[in-house]
Amino acid sequence: WPSVNRLTQPLVAQLVENAQSFRIGVERHASGATIIDAGIAYIGGLEAGRLIAEICMGGLGHVNIQSGATFPHWPWMLSVHSNHPVLSCLGSQYAGWSLQHDKFFSLGSGPARSIAQREELFKELNYKDQAEKTCLVLETDKIPPTAIIEKVCKDTNVKPENLTFSCLLNT
Repeated sequence: WPSVNRLTQPLVAQLVENAQSFRIGVERHASGATIIDAGIAYIGGLEAGRLIAEICMGGLGHVNIQSGATFPHWPWMLSVHSNHPVLSCLGSQYAGWSLQHDKFFSLGSGPARSIAQREELFKELNYKDQAEKTCLVLETDKIPPTAIIEKVCKDTNVKPENLTFSCLLNT
């Protein structure tokens, strides 16, 4: 199996390096983790969303935005494909990691799941990734608190400075 964490690192770097043009925010959390704000305080955009979708898919999927007339009030449609659909979807994209602390709750999606192995699903997939850097995508209306960042660091054995959270507002 390919490493979903290795494959997503160039995509994460592209988001960070082009934050202004993608209309997203990037900040270093007090813990050392990188926070990508793609919909909480920053508006984000189609290209940022497309890249984050590919990160969710562990770098194993390709997302294309196309014009379409299928829905009268939405002029866009997505074309998504992967040569590794099971690993891409279930091993990375699936939002299966429940993270909760006080009033914060989010489901985690993305390649960090494959390191943490917090879901029974990974036994069925027989897949475990190892990496020194990883990313977790959260559908949330707030930046994760320090306790969540510490939990993800502990569960993945990844240092905070090598951990990126992409935060999207779930609408």
